[in-house]
Amino acid sequence: MSDGQSRLAALGRAASDALENDLLPFWHRMEDRAHGGHFAAMSHAGVLDRRAPKSTVFVARILWTMSEAGRSLGSASSIEQARHAARFLLDRLRDRESGGFFWSVTHDGRPHETDKHLYAHAFAIYGLSAFAAATGSAEAHDVAAETFALIEDRTRTARSGYREAFDRMWLATDNRRLAAGRGGGVRTMNSHLHLMEAYTALAALTGAESHRAALADCLDLILRRFLAPGATHAYAMLDDRLTPLPGPISMGHDIETAWLIDAAADVIGDAALSERARSASNALARNASEFGYCGARGFLTERAMDGTVDPWRVWWVQAEAVVGFVNAFQRTGDEAMLARAEILWDYIEGVMRDRRLGEWHWRVDAAGRPDPKKPKVEPWKEPYHQARACLELMRRSGRIR
Repeated sequence: MSDGQSRLAALGRAASDALENDLLPFWHRMEDRAHGGHFAAMSHAGVLDRRAPKSTVFVARILWTMSEAGRSLGSASSIEQARHAARFLLDRLRDRESGGFFWSVTHDGRPHETDKHLYAHAFAIYGLSAFAAATGSAEAHDVAAETFALIEDRTRTARSGYREAFDRMWLATDNRRLAAGRGGGVRTMNSHLHLMEAYTALAALTGAESHRAALADCLDLILRRFLAPGATHAYAMLDDRLTPLPGPISMGHDIETAWLIDAAADVIGDAALSERARSASNALARNASEFGYCGARGFLTERAMDGTVDPWRVWWVQAEAVVGFVNAFQRTGDEAMLARAEILWDYIEGVMRDRRLGEWHWRVDAAGRPDPKKPKVEPWKEPYHQARACLELMRRSGRIR
């Protein structure tokens, strides 16, 4: 075993401990046995809110986590958690009258926010694809494929990507979820990135040419229009003519994009598209690292147009940066990237993990002190990023397949 491989193996062992002895047990305890799904709110101090609404994004991300953990680790308890999440997604969040999924329902499963959003539907596909792969569920397979067809029919445009925001009846509305104040025509990198991720999982599951072709189109769109020249960074938002809109640069999303476009290209299997993706991935990882990587003090989230940066270190950014650095090492052989992953994992272990209550802090300051105002659990804070990072490190180190 080479030095790089042995170091990667050590990262895999550390990630396995974090996942199996911290993240999964924490989220197993969050199961809502009375009403289905999982509890969706907990304060930094560990106070649980049992009546918080449950969103499609939140439930689908838990579904993905438990499905992947169950499949990869052979964990029967995680598979049971996945079944629990799948039933809530399919029985409560799915709109059987108008199609698709509500943004959210009440804690006991009644429609709450009934608008439809591309982002939420992407995660529904992602979670259901993982559940179908883990359990062989024909229902999950079929609903994932039906949701793909719905997205392609209702949201895809001929030349400008995907519309994102709709009311319950699928009439276009302002994109207030991801682009508040920008109107309804905005295309966000965030939605298109995670749609590509969902289509990657679906195409890998089904092998269908229609799924692979749509994935290839989505990847091509990201490479052509959402990335700045030379892939120095991604544009956060485009207008409906795919012209970049002014806004901050997200180093966190850039390092995440770097490894997700590689994963998409691997599933598509087109040599020319793969070459473009590899080049962009390398550039994104290096540029995000230049502006975001702070060594033993973590990874920054974003910088404003005037060059100022958000000083907080956010949990999901640390998770994505570790995977992005490992991916860059594996694709290029650059051991400096592996060293950065190791340093960042030590940072996660030292300050991001909550050794008292479990899980990871939402964010910490430059000195590593957690922000007590940020919750432990909320609609955008579930196990997806951190568990995915652990599973990726385990997979890339050869601990799991």
